Formats: sequence, structure tokens, C-alpha cells
Amino acid sequence: MQNFTYKARDSSSKLIRNVIEAENERRAVAAIESMGLSLVSISSRPAILGQKILTGVFNRISHQDLLLFTRQLSALLVTGVPLMQALENTAEQTDKTGFKQIVNDIILSVKSGRSFSDSLSMHPGVFNNLYISMVKVGEAAGILDKVLSRLADLSTKEIDMRSRLRSALMYPAILAIVAFVIVNFVLVGVLPKFVAIFEASSAKLPIPTRILLFSSDILRKYWWFLILAAIAAFSRLRVYYLSKNGRYKIDLMLLRMPIFGPLTLKIIVSRFSRSVAALTKSGIPILEALSVIEPTISNVVIQDIISKIRVSISQGQSLTEPFKASGLFPPMVIQFISTGERSGKLNEMFDQIADFYEPEIDFMVRNMTSLLEPVMLLGMGGIVVFIALSVLLPIFNLISIIRR
Repeated sequence: MQNFTYKARDSSSKLIRNVIEAENERRAVAAIESMGLSLVSISSRPAILGQKILTGVFNRISHQDLLLFTRQLSALLVTGVPLMQALENTAEQTDKTGFKQIVNDIILSVKSGRSFSDSLSMHPGVFNNLYISMVKVGEAAGILDKVLSRLADLSTKEIDMRSRLRSALMYPAILAIVAFVIVNFVLVGVLPKFVAIFEASSAKLPIPTRILLFSSDILRKYWWFLILAAIAAFSRLRVYYLSKNGRYKIDLMLLRMPIFGPLTLKIIVSRFSRSVAALTKSGIPILEALSVIEPTISNVVIQDIISKIRVSISQGQSLTEPFKASGLFPPMVIQFISTGERSGKLNEMFDQIADFYEPEIDFMVRNMTSLLEPVMLLGMGGIVVFIALSVLLPIFNLISIIRR
């Protein structure tokens, strides 16, 4: 997707300057004209790298921005404010320039006669299929305020889960960074000062010292090669992951990893269940709900399973059987789905699945980090001891030679 800057005039000949996101210029022009605007000029100028980075940092639309927009819009609609006025009020209260432009684009699109959901679909990088589908149902059923409230609740739970995962992994990440910086500082800044002393001595250097000196020499002389090699390896892995076969194998490997695999699966099942519950509560049939959710799942192995489940349901099978046949979903999830299908309260059962897994995910993450922290501390301690021995052993040898 690209950003295009354009000038256009509305029905009252007022000049409008704005930015629109589109795959190419032709689609950008079509989107502008569909808003009932008369295009004056359009351009897509490549920005300098620094400008791109600054724009990406300050204008990136976060989950919190989307939640605030949804919550404000829902609150205004509940009080009886018309959609157009609610959008304009929300745009006025939005501080982030990038998001304000998007909301203004949506306002212009709605004014030109397009539906709210169609206007949202012009910005797929901000509003995903789940969001747009629920808004479309809310428009059709006349319950847009309730649907937006459900979307806000869904976003709140998603942000809460992300926040808990991020905070739990923050301390191990800081430990890893500190260890990396200290080791590199010792190898590059401290150890070379001892090299002249070691070389001047006739004593044979211990194996740990030789290993450390070799590592320091490689790092000081070939640091540029190591960086290039890391970039090349990362680029190759990224290309492989972007291929269909490569991504499937890597995603399958992630699900089969000890500790991380079960945690990843539970996170996906929790998000999937919460999304299904939100869609079915809004009146979307289960088959359509699965179709909407499928592309929002990050793991292609789970995507493939959901696709097979959709095919099985469309052929007349019950919902429980294809979920059970997949062999991936835990027995408890199958039992909840079976109970919901028999009782006719499927959306409530999916909500209960998410409610069950969210605290369990939190518990698993806390246990994982509590185990990871001492392991990392022991690892750092081992590195410090190895470096200390590598430096002190030859010094002790020199002292013994001098005493003789």
C-alpha cells in the first residue's frame, strides 16, 4: 500500500488537501472520485529514509488509537448523535495527524453516499476484515452502536493480553540486551589491553584465554562481516518465511516447540474464540464468521485447519466433528463447542473458552519467565566467570614465572 497526496474540490468547490492509502495511483484516483470529489492533482513522492522512519513512528496507528476511536464513536451513537456528526466530533478530538486524515477520508466517503463499512474498507491497514464485517452487520441491523461497543470490548481484551505478554517478557529481554552489550564491551574495549601483556610473556596461554582472544580478534577485525552475515541470514529467512511452503513449515515448527508451542496455540485459540463470539453475537452465521476470522489468524497452519472446518460445515457436518477431526484443538475446547451446539448458545461457549484460556495464558507466561530469569542469570554468571578466568589465569601464570 502507498500513500498519495491529493488536491480535490468537493460539491461546493471547496479545495481539499488530503492523503489517501491505495495499492496504486489508479485505485487512489478511483477512491477519490467515489467520494464525489473532483480531482485537481495527485502525487506520490518517495520520502527520504529519515522522513519515512519519523512518519512511521509518529503516525503509526496503534491498537490504542483504534480502541479510542471505536469507544468514542460508540458512546456518541448511543446518545442518539447521527453517524456523520459522531465522526466529525471524533475527528476533532483525534490528536494524531495520520489517524485524523483517515477519519476525514471516511467522513468524505460517507458524505459522497458510500456506507460506513465501505468507507472503512478503504483503509485495510487500519480496519481488518473482522472490524469491517461487524460494522456491516451493525449497519444492516440498525445496531451499529452495540456492534461498536462489542468491537471496543474485543479490542480492550486484545490490548490487555498484549500488554501482559509484553510486560512479562520485558525483564528477560533487558537481561539479554545487557549481557550482549557487556560481553561485546569486554571483547572489544577491555580485552585488547591485555593482549600485549600476554604476547610479551613466554608462558603458554590457557585454552579459555586463547578462545577469548580469538573471539575478540574476530569481533574487532571482522565486525562488519558479522553484521553483513546477520543481515543476509535474516533476509534469507524472511524470503523463505514469505514463501507458502516456508511459512507453513516455520509456523508448524512454532506450534511443536516445547513450552512456546502450547502457549502459542492457547493464545491463538483464545483470540479465535473471542472473535467468533463477537461475530455470532452480532448475528453473523458461524460459517461466515469463520470465513471472516480465517485471514486474521497469524499462523497459516491454523488458517488451513479453519479452512478445512469451513468446508466440512458447508457440506453438512456439525460444528463439533471437524474441530475434533483437526486434532489440534484441546479436548476441553471440543467439549465447550459440543455443549454450545446442543444448547444453542454457541457464542456464550466461545466466550467461555476465551475466559478460560486468558488467565491460563497469563499463568503460563509468568511460569515461563520465572524459569527463564534464573536460567539467563546463570548464563550471564557463567559468561562472567569464563571471561574472568580467561583474563586471570595467564596473570597468575605470569606472577608464578616472575617469582621464580
